[in-house]
Amino acid sequence: MQPEHKLYTYTYLYKISNSGNSFIRKMISLFVSSLSEYVIELETLQTQKNLPELKKVLHKMKPSVMNLEVKGAGDILKSLSNATTWNNDTDQKVNRLKEIFITIKPMMEEDLANLGDDDL
Repeated sequence: MQPEHKLYTYTYLYKISNSGNSFIRKMISLFVSSLSEYVIELETLQTQKNLPELKKVLHKMKPSVMNLEVKGAGDILKSLSNATTWNNDTDQKVNRLKEIFITIKPMMEEDLANLGDDDL
């Protein structure tokens, strides 16, 4: 049974998964393990107002965010990737992205804990 959430879905992973449940579990685990690092990187770059490095980090996280269909995050990534200067709007979007990641991490950890190999 596939878990359903308002903030993200695993629909795309199920769709592309030819190798079975272990692939889906691995993709979710990799993303979850990266979330804390992403938040720390975003905080550091926000403090530094380092737009070029922010764009590199966003590029790195984009495939995972899109594959897990994290609601709202894709639009934020696209908007920030197109930014030309660091301004208040940039700060607000980075803050929103951090909030999304902090919110979904325990939810995805719970999904992994509750899903047996046969459930995925």
